[in-house]
Amino acid sequence: MVDFPSPIDPFEHVRIAKVKETIEEKEKREPIIPKGVSKKLFIYFTFLKIVSNILAPFRQKTIKSIDGTPLHKEIVTIKSSLNSLKEKNLCQDLEFLNYFAFVWLKFLKDYDYYVLKNAEATKLIQKLVDEINLYPKNAEFSLGYYISEFAGYKWIPFPYMEMLQNLHIENTKDPENSHLTKWIEIIDKLLKLL
Repeated sequence: MVDFPSPIDPFEHVRIAKVKETIEEKEKREPIIPKGVSKKLFIYFTFLKIVSNILAPFRQKTIKSIDGTPLHKEIVTIKSSLNSLKEKNLCQDLEFLNYFAFVWLKFLKDYDYYVLKNAEATKLIQKLVDEINLYPKNAEFSLGYYISEFAGYKWIPFPYMEMLQNLHIENTKDPENSHLTKWIEIIDKLLKLL
């Protein structure tokens, strides 16, 4: 059997002098000792920290009147969209599908921003959000899911269109007990409180 020589390392004989010199220079240098913070500066920062801690609870969301705000306009727009769906089957209207999803998402975003003065109004908004998030019962994905995934805005799934069609058909069969009527009643109560 032939014994082959081991491979030759091409960089074995190359010496890098500057790297060794810089390492030796770093070791020879005196260590950097940080200067102490002046007492005045330390007291100033401590004072700022204490004031910041005292004011922290006040920096949270402030209670605002929402009349004339985007949140108020979005609630009114959602109501008019639901009324339009009551009157006409808009499940194939791409502009409606897009607009409804966009307004709903904007409404949810603004609802997180504003703190309502009235606790009952907050409960009504939460009730509306929960009902839309749970419609229809026992479905794999709800209307709230499709809207939150920009259905009609970035994509148009058939179940979303079917749900809107079912809402319209349900309203034509029994307008007094339909989901659309219930949701509009919740919004009417809400608008009275605001």
